[in-house]
Amino acid sequence: MVSPVQGKPLSGLVVFPLAIYRYTGHRQVSSAGQEELIVIGLQGKELPFKDLPLLNLAFVIDKSGSMGSADKMSWVKESFEIFIEQVRDQDFVSLVVFDSDARVIFPSTQMGGNREHFLQVVRSITPGGGTNLTDGLRLGYKQVMANFRKKYVNRVLFLTDGVGNSNGIFDMAQSYRKLGVNVSTIGLGHSFDLKLMRGLAEAGGGSSRFISDRKRMLETFGSGLSRMIVPTATEVSVEVELLGGVSLIDTWAYAHRQSGSKIIYPFPTVHVGDYETIVLKVAVPPKKVTGPFSICHIRTAYSDSHGKRFETEPIEVQVNLVALENPVDGISNAIVLRAGTMLRLSEGLKEIGQKYYGGKDLQAQERRDLMQFLLGKTNTIKKEILNTRERLDFEGFDEELALLDNYIKIFGGELEIDEVSLEAIRQDREIDPVTRKRDLVERIAALFSEMILDLQCRVVGNIAVSGFAVSDGRKAGITDLLDEMAQSSFGNHFTVIERRMIETVLAEQQLSLSDLMETTEAIKVGRVLSADYILTGTVILMSSSVVIFGRIIDTETTAVESAAQVIVPIDAELRTLL
Repeated sequence: MVSPVQGKPLSGLVVFPLAIYRYTGHRQVSSAGQEELIVIGLQGKELPFKDLPLLNLAFVIDKSGSMGSADKMSWVKESFEIFIEQVRDQDFVSLVVFDSDARVIFPSTQMGGNREHFLQVVRSITPGGGTNLTDGLRLGYKQVMANFRKKYVNRVLFLTDGVGNSNGIFDMAQSYRKLGVNVSTIGLGHSFDLKLMRGLAEAGGGSSRFISDRKRMLETFGSGLSRMIVPTATEVSVEVELLGGVSLIDTWAYAHRQSGSKIIYPFPTVHVGDYETIVLKVAVPPKKVTGPFSICHIRTAYSDSHGKRFETEPIEVQVNLVALENPVDGISNAIVLRAGTMLRLSEGLKEIGQKYYGGKDLQAQERRDLMQFLLGKTNTIKKEILNTRERLDFEGFDEELALLDNYIKIFGGELEIDEVSLEAIRQDREIDPVTRKRDLVERIAALFSEMILDLQCRVVGNIAVSGFAVSDGRKAGITDLLDEMAQSSFGNHFTVIERRMIETVLAEQQLSLSDLMETTEAIKVGRVLSADYILTGTVILMSSSVVIFGRIIDTETTAVESAAQVIVPIDAELRTLL
């Protein structure tokens, strides 16, 4: 992680509304060349609801028959119970519902003294009918215009779970945007028109959210509502200029254009507290030198809510080139690791779907070969996700893992693999090493160098190196080697809390080193020691290799900041340490 870089106004003194962050997947890159991921984050200034500008909102709610399934309408009604506790007396609110037709059921009204009436109207909504998106949106705009005020945030919030009549909807959004009325969209469930909802938000100068469950719906109308309605920066432009022969492999954001070595990303609006993400996959070419190397420069320009224009100084993104013949082991930065895993998953699922459904007419053997390929690819992606979860101590990706398991079942069925063999495939978690040429000590040294470089990007007070434990609880010489090298490596750069103090706290807390594999226990020990960061590590035994990963945790924020790993093939030397 790096410190945020804030914009400089072109003239005048104002409060900066936008911060820019940048991260690389590694702090070390092989001088022989390798691929690298860069993540750029744009963070809108946080504001509590009470400090937001006054609001003039129209909620446009789909009440078609499909909203009655999966309790979706009940999510909407519960969400308004949360919303009504935040809205202020001076805020204007209206409510439009649509099915085959559209109608206003709560005209634009200041909320002082009208909260209970608003809730009674919400509670009376009953699903039924078709989905006339265009008429619903049109009525929502009319309600906002009825009490339009320049000092207010004038916004339509448009919620639907389906597909319906949308003729002229983009032109309407663009016209009202020019008048100062924006629209944000909420797609509910899984069957809404994703392209339409995202396009409508972009055309209307708003944001888009896609919600699949009750919990996320309640969060959106609670702590996340300001991210839907209040812009903090507009006409945002992010320019990434690649340096030193670095080339673009691919990039992911809402939109971008490329001109030579420059990639430009436009964001019409960034909202209060919102976080927009850009991801680039680049190729770092072979270099004859080692040491600091600049991958790119980032420049950002934007306007605040008063129209004042800002721009940042060029932000340099650097890595350290190291003399290695093969790429450095897996992503260490926690933010890039999560983003990279999601990208790998989405790309993989797209390829799997295309090949599976595109191969329906293949001959029997060709079809069988395809199923074997897809089974292997699906299982590889699954193993990478499980690896990420363990390294980050993260409980997400449940839906994605269930989807991958279903694919494994389908492909295994077509290949007529028996249940025992298929279960063995499901249980396989072994990931191939990046290379088999490096010795154990060299790999461990590279692991700690990566984590030290990552930690040096932060303001560091002291660090507790709690030590490594084998995941199955066994005592092994490998943990002694790791502990000694960790203490020595980190002690050369930071203030490291003495080992005996850690052991004293573990005894007082009635904990063992293996308990520190749990992030919550590690944080507890770190705080008792008054450590700013704590390093924990885990050794995971596979059938033919060992995964060693270290996790650096910020004891104040509780965030996993770094999750570096190396994968070591088991040889005679390593076997004696296990």
